Amino acid sequence: MPGFTWTTMPHSRRWAWTSPLCSSSPKVSWRIRRTQSCGAWRNCGMCWSRAKAGRKTRTSQEPVSGLFATTIQTFAAVKNREVARTPAQAGKADPEMAGEDFWRELGTKDLRTLLLERGGLLRVSNFFPQEQADRCLATLQSVSWTESSSGLYEGHGDSAKHWFYRYDGELEVAARLRSLCPELFSSFQAARYDAGGNLAAHDDSNYFAIARTDRNTTARYPAGAVVFRKIALIYYLTKDWREDYGGALLDLHSSEAKCLVPRFNSAVAFLVPRVHQVQDLAKGCPPRFSVFGWFSDDKGYPTKAELGQMPWLSTCESRER
Repeated sequence: MPGFTWTTMPHSRRWAWTSPLCSSSPKVSWRIRRTQSCGAWRNCGMCWSRAKAGRKTRTSQEPVSGLFATTIQTFAAVKNREVARTPAQAGKADPEMAGEDFWRELGTKDLRTLLLERGGLLRVSNFFPQEQADRCLATLQSVSWTESSSGLYEGHGDSAKHWFYRYDGELEVAARLRSLCPELFSSFQAARYDAGGNLAAHDDSNYFAIARTDRNTTARYPAGAVVFRKIALIYYLTKDWREDYGGALLDLHSSEAKCLVPRFNSAVAFLVPRVHQVQDLAKGCPPRFSVFGWFSDDKGYPTKAELGQMPWLSTCESRER
C-alpha cells in the first residue's frame, strides 16, 4: 500500500500503521486510532489486518480502528469508488420531529436526506407505537447480558474507552429499524448501561468485512463484502430518565456540546463520522436501555479535502485542530 507501513507490535497480534497523515503528529495518530466506534466487537464482524505468507490478510470477528478520509481510500476494495455528494441546502430544517411526521416524510425521502436537511443529526419522539416500545423494554429487562468494556478487548485492536452490557440476540424492533434504510447493510444490538457505565468520545467511523455468520447479509451485501458505517442510530428504551442520572448523548460536533438526555421511545440518528460520547452514569441510577447500530455501504469516506466542505461531518482528528 503506497505511503503506508505495517509493522508488528511486540508480544501482540496487533499491527501498527504509520502514514504521512499521522506519523508526524503523535496526537493526531492517537486520535485516528481512537475513532473506533462504540460497537466494534465480534458480532459486527470487525477485523484487523495481519500478515500471512508474506501478504496482508483480513481476519473477521476482531475489531479495527475507525479509519477515515484519504487513508481509507487506498484500500483496493474501495479504490476509485464514488463518494456521494451532498445538496447545498443541508442543515436548514428542525433537528427534532414527532414520530408520525418522521415516518410520513420517510415515505418520500430517504433517511440520509432527512439528516442532511437537519445538519447531520435528527431526534425523533414517539418513534414506535407505545405497545411495541413497552414490549421491547420488557424483553431487554429479561434477557441475559454480556459485559463489554475496552479492557476486555485489550490486545485485539483499539476501541473507544467504554463499559456497558450488550445483547446480540434478535429483537422485534430490529426489522423495523432495518426498514429505515433497506438499501444499506444494517447491524443492531442492545445496550444496558449501569451506574458507572460510559463511552468516551469517538466518531463511529469504521469499516469491516461482513462475517460469514452475520444474519444480516443480503444479495447486495454478502459475507465478505467490505462496508463503511455511514449512519448511526440509537433507540432509547428507559422510562422517566433524569438528567442528573448522566448517561446522556453528548453531541461534540461543534464547539458547543449538545446534551441529549434519553427519552423513552425516542431515537437519535446521525451521519457518520460525527464526534459524540455517552456521559458517565451516576451512582444509584437505574439501568439505561437502548438499541443501537449502523447503516453501512461499500463507498469509502470523504478525503480530508472533501471533509472540509462537509460541515455536517466531523472526526476526532478534525475536532482537535
